[in-house]
Amino acid sequence: MAMTPYELRFEIFKQAYNMLNDEFCNKFDVAREWNEKVGKLEMELPEFPSLGEVLERADIINSFVSSK
Repeated sequence: MAMTPYELRFEIFKQAYNMLNDEFCNKFDVAREWNEKVGKLEMELPEFPSLGEVLERADIINSFVSSK
């Protein structure tokens, strides 16, 4: 069954969010483990992705999907 344009846009948004969330979790885990290993806050913890970052990533994905 074909998706409507709205459903496709929402799926792209969800994919962008999931990608950035996975990147955040990976960076957070690395920083947390490093800081625990050295016993102090040496590596700064990453900030959670903003809505703007998610929308930028969604635009990149949409451009790729829409290109020939």
